[in-house]
Amino acid sequence: MKGIPRFALKIILAAITIIFAGLGLLRILPFDVSNPVMLTSLATLLLLRGAEYKNSRDKIGFYLTCTAAIFVYAVVVYVVLVSRI
Repeated sequence: MKGIPRFALKIILAAITIIFAGLGLLRILPFDVSNPVMLTSLATLLLLRGAEYKNSRDKIGFYLTCTAAIFVYAVVVYVVLVSRI
């Protein structure tokens, strides 16, 4: 069993990002709930794109997308820790 194909996972993560962004902007969910979920799915989407760059042997694209994903994960951790104080 191979699991979920990458393109399906990318569509699911993009949909989660858009849905939670909309829910946060429309104030249906509190921003401190929707923002970490949205950013986490966005960072995971960036990691998937980085894996595609690595498979196509594009080192610069791989490094840039992985660096961006790590930065977004750091922002999520910071936002979650600051909102708890």
